Amino acid sequence: MNGVDTGRAAYRVETDRLILRCWEPSDAPVLRAALDASDSHLRPWIPFMKDEPRTLAETTEWLRSHRANFDLDLQYRYGVFERGSGELLGENMLLARIGWGGLEVGYWTHVDRGGQGYASEASSAMIRVGFEVSGVDRIEIHCAPGNMASAAIPEKLGFALEATLRRRAPDTEGTVHDLMIWTLFRSDYPESRASKVPVSAFDVAGNQLL
Repeated sequence: MNGVDTGRAAYRVETDRLILRCWEPSDAPVLRAALDASDSHLRPWIPFMKDEPRTLAETTEWLRSHRANFDLDLQYRYGVFERGSGELLGENMLLARIGWGGLEVGYWTHVDRGGQGYASEASSAMIRVGFEVSGVDRIEIHCAPGNMASAAIPEKLGFALEATLRRRAPDTEGTVHDLMIWTLFRSDYPESRASKVPVSAFDVAGNQLL
């Protein structure tokens, strides 16, 4: 990933309430249940929902590809679990698709667990990992203007809305939406709300990175 330190990938990230970890194929049943329950909630906004519903076997293979891409430093996708109960709450991602020196944070939350600050907390953890472990210069969050819950997160965490690009993001039904580009630069990160969230991060061998 250009301009990104890929030698210190965080396989497990912990916050006060959450554990974010690299997906494993054995997570397929809980992911399948979460996506099935949240289908109508996620489908208007999450591109991969065009391929849903997958079978359990297809979900297992999908998670195998997530793990392979994680190990190859191609993209980092994390299951987000509640620390106390181990319940799957959603997913957060660090995606290397925005050019040199940057990572994009993506996220979705189970339909029954929205409005509790989990997406902001998990995204703050991803932001800290991006800047402090991967060493990027900027982090972006992209969302459609109509997805108000998603847009509230970068605004809350100190990102600047740099642009709203017209007709750039096709949804799962073929409708093309505008696309908001939110950016946080390394120079502004220390003053952001995200930088203040307590986070621990560990590499694949369990060595602490943060």
